[in-house]
Amino acid sequence: MPQKLRVAASSDGVLPEDMLLQILVRLPAKMICLFRAVCRSWRFLLSDPLFVAAHKSHHSGPLIATCSRLYGRGTIDILDLSGSVVKRIATSMAAPRLVRTCRLDLICVTGSNHFATCHVINPATGDTFALPIHRAKEHAHVEHFFPVSFDFGQVGSTGEYKAIRCVSFDNSNSQSDLLLCEVITLDDGRHARWRGKQGPPAPIARRRDKSVVVNGVAHFLLEFRCPTFSGDHVEPGSMALFNLETEEWMGILKGPMPVRSFVEDSNGRSSYFSLDMELSLVCLDGFLVMAHDPEYGPWDLWFLMDIEKCLWNKRYSIDPQRENLFAQPVDILNDGRIVISASGLLRFYNPVTKTYIDFGMGNSTSVGTYTGSLLSSESTFTSEVTVGNTYG
Repeated sequence: MPQKLRVAASSDGVLPEDMLLQILVRLPAKMICLFRAVCRSWRFLLSDPLFVAAHKSHHSGPLIATCSRLYGRGTIDILDLSGSVVKRIATSMAAPRLVRTCRLDLICVTGSNHFATCHVINPATGDTFALPIHRAKEHAHVEHFFPVSFDFGQVGSTGEYKAIRCVSFDNSNSQSDLLLCEVITLDDGRHARWRGKQGPPAPIARRRDKSVVVNGVAHFLLEFRCPTFSGDHVEPGSMALFNLETEEWMGILKGPMPVRSFVEDSNGRSSYFSLDMELSLVCLDGFLVMAHDPEYGPWDLWFLMDIEKCLWNKRYSIDPQRENLFAQPVDILNDGRIVISASGLLRFYNPVTKTYIDFGMGNSTSVGTYTGSLLSSESTFTSEVTVGNTYG
């Protein structure tokens, strides 16, 4: 604990100051928030940025963020790894869904209206930044405008938070339509506006689990049943890459060889349509991971080890279970367990013993992680924000 951090009021000699601080930094954030109400001196101490940083260093594991509908409105629950709710945030969205992110200090939720409504939320303060719904000025001439994909992440070199969305010219849901692309920087504050960029090189998959930001690069699974916009063939599992720092497309990355070499089964049990449903992208342990979850086989998690050599490693192959149908990996904990979001369940899988610990999730619609400190009182956004209702 830094020497300059001092207890404003003594503990009446019951405990030495250093010992008291060492105890406090080990307590859960929810308890610390309650202790802030004891007296002014304790509030001052437990709100000090040095204490907040020390507390976070003792609680390095992620918290779990879930979206659900409670009493007719959307709520976001922040849970610890025991499944206990440590904070609940009410949102203005009726049915929010979390955008899968890679261990950020913010969370992002979208509405059910084709990504048109997007909010970025600081769980510690409850501050909410509603992304503009208006299109980029470069696309003001476009008559029809329908967002089909959205992602959110952080630029490692600058710390900036950015969002990217791909939009269609019409609402025909044709997979081969040309797409536009727009980017927004949250740090622009009240002046934040979508900026028009070049569209992706090929049609992208249009479901929520088909894109993810890893190390400042947004990865979008391509619709491999269609050629690129230049007419080239797209192999199964291929992705279009967008650099959030330079705001330029980086080309196409090929997926793992077993996925790329997929061949349709003549008996209809294995088809391009089923493969499209079986593939998803996620960030685990700081790596881009392609999850392949076939109905009749193990759940394979492929880690991208070398982007230049397109080298993938199948680090995990999880035996099929009925409970894992339509499940998604969420994170890998420090002890090696894999956090899995399944239908109505939050599962902790031990790959060594191949056993699960399950927690019921009720009516949760989506699950992600949050690695910020719930004790922080610093505002993330430089613009006027909406403060959500928060309670423990």
